[in-house]
Amino acid sequence: MYHPVADRETKQIMAQRFSLRSGLLVLLFVAWALRTATLTLQSMWIDEVMALYFTRGTFTETLHTIVRPEHNGPLFYLLLFWWRHLVGDSDFAVRYLSVLFSVLTLPLIYQLARRLLTERTAALALGLTALSPFTLWFAQEAKMYALHMWVATASTLALLEAFRKGRWWHWVLYTIMLSFTLYSHFFGGFLALAQVVMSGILGWKRRQHWLAYGLTMALFALAHTSLLRVAWNIIRHYEHQDIWRYFVPLKEIARDLLGQYFYRLSYLEVTPWLLLLPAVFLTWGILALFRLRRRDAWILPVQALLPVLVFYLISYRAPVYSAKYLSAITPAVWILAAWGLERMARLWRPLGLGAAVLGLLMINGIARDLTHPALQRGDWRFIARYVETHEGPDDIVVISAFYCEHAFRRYYQGHSAIFPYEANPYEPEFIYQGLPEQYDRMWLVLHHDQAMAPGNRLIEAADALFPRITEQYPNAGQITMIGYQLQPTISALPEGARPLDLCFGNGLCLAGYQVDTTALPARENLSHPPSNWLHVTLYWRQTASFDGVPFRPLVRLIDGAFNVWGGNMKRNPDLLDRYPPQNWPTDRLVEDHYDLNINPATPPGAYRLEVSLAIEGDENRRVLIVNPPPGMPSDRWVFENIRILP
Repeated sequence: MYHPVADRETKQIMAQRFSLRSGLLVLLFVAWALRTATLTLQSMWIDEVMALYFTRGTFTETLHTIVRPEHNGPLFYLLLFWWRHLVGDSDFAVRYLSVLFSVLTLPLIYQLARRLLTERTAALALGLTALSPFTLWFAQEAKMYALHMWVATASTLALLEAFRKGRWWHWVLYTIMLSFTLYSHFFGGFLALAQVVMSGILGWKRRQHWLAYGLTMALFALAHTSLLRVAWNIIRHYEHQDIWRYFVPLKEIARDLLGQYFYRLSYLEVTPWLLLLPAVFLTWGILALFRLRRRDAWILPVQALLPVLVFYLISYRAPVYSAKYLSAITPAVWILAAWGLERMARLWRPLGLGAAVLGLLMINGIARDLTHPALQRGDWRFIARYVETHEGPDDIVVISAFYCEHAFRRYYQGHSAIFPYEANPYEPEFIYQGLPEQYDRMWLVLHHDQAMAPGNRLIEAADALFPRITEQYPNAGQITMIGYQLQPTISALPEGARPLDLCFGNGLCLAGYQVDTTALPARENLSHPPSNWLHVTLYWRQTASFDGVPFRPLVRLIDGAFNVWGGNMKRNPDLLDRYPPQNWPTDRLVEDHYDLNINPATPPGAYRLEVSLAIEGDENRRVLIVNPPPGMPSDRWVFENIRILP
C-alpha cells in the first residue's frame, strides 16, 4: 500500500545521503588537489634526500642499507625503491607516494568513525584529517609518516572488523596491517600494545573471538621476535648523542601533540587559547562515550592515549620525543575531536560553529606553512641556485656533512668543485690553508645541527683566514651558507663585469664592477627577512701614487635626491683588514664584494648605486674623484640603474 509520507521521508533520507556522499567526494578531491598543487613548493630536506640515498642501489643493496634501527622502519624504503623505478626521481614523483597514502587514509578514517560512532562524526573526522596542517606536511614529504598513519588506521579498522565478523581472512588482514604498522615505523609497536587493550574492549561480549586473537598475536610475536629483541637492546643501551633531543615532560608532550596535530605548532610556539578548542572537543568526545551504549567506541581513547603514556615512560631512558613518531594515534585523535564537536552541537546548535572556527584555524596553519619560510623545510634549492649564479671559474663548495652533500648535489648544476668535509671540525685550519693554492672562492655550507654544534670551528677558522663575500641563512638558519674570498686578486676583469677607468685622489682606481641583478623587491622573506640584499662586486686597481691613508668603501642605494635606501653590510674583518691596500699589486685587480642591505620600506621605483671612499673613522670625510664625469659630484661615483619592484 502506498504511503506518501513514508515515501517522502525515504526520498529525503536518500537526498541527504547523496548530498553527504557528494560532499565527501568533493572534500577528498580538495584534499588531493591541495596536496598535489603545492607538492614541489619546498625543496627536499635532509631526511628526504637520505631516503633517496638509501634506495639508490640495487634491491639487495637497498635491503642491506635500510634494515637498521636508526632508519625507523624499512617498509617505506622498500616501497620507495620500486616506486622510483616506476615513476622517476623528480621531487613531484618521489613525494607523490606519500600523497597517495595521505589521501587513502581519509576514507579509512571515515569508515572507522562511521562504524564506531555516527556518519556525521565520520564526515567531521574526515574534514579534520583533510585540513590538518600536520597531515598535509607529511603528505608532501618523501618519508614514512603518511604511510604510517594509513597503516595505523587500517590496522585498527581491521581489528574492529575481525572481532565483529570473525572470519579467518579478517584475522589475516589484521596481522598484515599490524606488521605494516610496525615496519612502517618501529614506534608502531606502541600501537600494537594499545591494541592488546583494545582487543579486551572489543572482545568483552565476543569472547568466542579471543582464541583467534590470541593465536594471531602469538604468531605475530613469533614472526617479530628478532625485531622485539632489537628494540629491547636499543632501549637498554641507548646513549644520548643529539644535543637537540632532551626529556619532555608529559604535560608538554600533551600540549605539543595537540599543537602539532591540529596546527603543526610545537608546544614552544602554540599559545594556550589555540589549544582550547581541540582540547575541549577531545575531552567532550571522551566524556560523551559514557552515554554511548556501544562499548566498541572506547578503543578510540585507548589508541589516542595509551601509546603516549608508554612512550613517556620509555623516554626516561631514551628521550627521543617527536610528535611525528606518535602519528599512529592521529586517527583516534581526529575522530574523538569530531565526536565531541557533534555531541556539543546536539546540546546547543550554535556550538557547531566550533567546527568552522577550528577549520579556519587549521586552514590558517596550512597557509602559514605554505608561505612562511621560517616554518618550512631547509631550502637546498635556493642554496644551490645562489652558488650557481655567483660562482667564479675556480671555486670550491665545502659542505660540512655527507648528508648535506647529497641535498646540495640534488639541485646544484654549476661547475665548482664540491668537497664534503670529513676532517676534524675542531681543527679545520690545515684543510683551509691549502685551498687558496687551487681555488678563488670558498662557499661553506652547514646544516643547522652542525652550525650549532659545540666545538664546530668551520666558520670560526674560516673567518680567521679569509674575508667574507656573503652570508645566506634560508629558513631562519636551517642552512648556513657563507662565501669566502680565497684569492682576492685577478689578472683581468671576468666575463660579465662592466669595465671602468675611474680614479680617486688617494691613488686607487675602479677598473670595473658587477651586480647580481638590476631589479628586485625591497623585501625578502627566505634568507634574511625582512630586507632584501643586492650583491655588488668592485674591481680595484692600485696605482703607484697610493697615499696609504686608511679608508672604507661605501656602496649605497640612492634615489634621485641622494637619499640612502640601502648600504653595504659592515663585516669585520673584511677584505681591507685581511688584505690591506698597501699590499695590493699594481699589475693585478683586486676583487671586493659587498652585500647591500635594502630598507624593506623602500618604495617601488628607479634608483641608482653610488660608491665613495670614506676616511677611516669619519664617514663625512670623503676621498675626491680625479676628473669626475660632468654633472656628477666629486666625492662619489653614481652608477647602475636599479629598479625596486613592488
